[in-house]
Amino acid sequence: MVISRQALRAYADRQLDTFLWMKQLCREDIIAELAQFRVLPVFKTEPWLHPLVCFYIGLCRPEFLFLLDMGLGKSKIIADLITQRQRDRTLRRALVTVPNVINMASWADDLAKHSDLEPWTCSVENIDAKWERLAYPRGDVTLIDYQGLQWALCDKVTGKGGKSKLVVNAERIAHVARLYNFIDIDESHKLRNHQNLWFSIMHSLTASADYVYANTGTVFGKNPEAMWSQFYLVDGGATFGENLGMFRETFFGQHQDHFKGTVWTFNRRTSRELNRMMQHRSIRYDEAEVPELDLPKKVPIVLKLHMASEQRQHYMRALKALIDAQGTGDATTLEAPWIRMRQILSGYLVWKDAYGEHKLFFKENPKLVQVERLLEEMGDSKIVLCHYYTETGRMLVDSVRSWGYEAEWLYGGTKDKQAVRRRFMEDPDCRVLVMNTETGGTGNDGLQEVSRYMVMYESPTPPDSRKQLEKRVHRPGQRHRTFIYDLILRGTLDQGILDGIAEGTDLFAQVVNGRRLHMGLADGF
Repeated sequence: MVISRQALRAYADRQLDTFLWMKQLCREDIIAELAQFRVLPVFKTEPWLHPLVCFYIGLCRPEFLFLLDMGLGKSKIIADLITQRQRDRTLRRALVTVPNVINMASWADDLAKHSDLEPWTCSVENIDAKWERLAYPRGDVTLIDYQGLQWALCDKVTGKGGKSKLVVNAERIAHVARLYNFIDIDESHKLRNHQNLWFSIMHSLTASADYVYANTGTVFGKNPEAMWSQFYLVDGGATFGENLGMFRETFFGQHQDHFKGTVWTFNRRTSRELNRMMQHRSIRYDEAEVPELDLPKKVPIVLKLHMASEQRQHYMRALKALIDAQGTGDATTLEAPWIRMRQILSGYLVWKDAYGEHKLFFKENPKLVQVERLLEEMGDSKIVLCHYYTETGRMLVDSVRSWGYEAEWLYGGTKDKQAVRRRFMEDPDCRVLVMNTETGGTGNDGLQEVSRYMVMYESPTPPDSRKQLEKRVHRPGQRHRTFIYDLILRGTLDQGILDGIAEGTDLFAQVVNGRRLHMGLADGF
């Protein structure tokens, strides 16, 4: 559908709110405004100025996005808002959705610290039991992960060809929508895809809720289009419109790709206008804007290693396969050599044939040797060792234990994720947490209290995921200088991944913070 220039102009020229001026207010100004409310707010923990500003905005606006850097108190803001709605008797029940099961433990800890609210976690694995806890809660705040919410609110049906799929259960959706009138979307960037089932379910719940909030420190990585879905879930289109097409036509250019069809690319010249528009229902705080924050320095260290000869031979073959696959335009064809290349850089190969699955671990593995050296150099310090692929995690935890160190492994297949986290946090003998970047990379708070070292054996590729991951150890509560190690092999895609992350972070700062942040890119790939 072609959108007229007149319609686009009307879209861009709308009179929208801004809350930037509130950053200039002092504590006394906010306290005076809060004193006007019929039910005076009560705080269990004294808020810094910026969460006090956010709390006041949340009381005035029942739909809002808090785009605060990790560790700046997003969970406290939500806890205070729920408490206030409970005290002024406008709250039925509150539902907080989180990315992963392990995030529930962090939220339960924060709720206990900042409020007297009783958390009700839906961390059980059985789907029927998860639905029972969601549908018949006995606490004040129900905590559930996105995947668990999907299973609880859908039926598994068999379609054509015998394949099963999930179908939304309308009755269950209606029941939950009636039950909860306060919804918080934690780490909302996880819902950036407006076409998936998670988004559809959340939209069904937020559309009828009285209070809807979202919080994230990384509203998007490389592609600002991710903002539209998050704002739409919260404000129903008040900021960026109900139509994604209007948003795209205003801020993106398009071209036709022979294989992908229409491709939309962000027009950086519209950054200022995008920043102006997003102020309508959001506020952004980064670490530099918080004077109370005295966070020790983060020190990034890139250790550049040389590939072993066996590794190089396999890598060059995989690289040729990737180059050949690029001509096909088939994402599936491209994915296989990409995964193979990353696994080779990690020190092994996995493949399947008619005889089953095979694994080859290289005799020389420079990255693994470097990990052992780091463990020796760091003495008794606790270390978070990050990986992306499951086989890599298995190799790492086996190796670390074979060297005589006690370690825990946190990944998708971990049975009791909260117990693993708790042991690393509390047991002085458990030195290493081998952590999958997706499973433990968001909302897994508290690691900064025991560890100041993070080693990226395999880095995530999206800039927002990388930033979230680093914030597990470099955030308020950290008392020491933090060291982030990247292990990369020279002349490989390891360096390209770091360059891409740096480029994406630059774009994030330009649009979200309304300024261009100069970042020196690493050596060329």
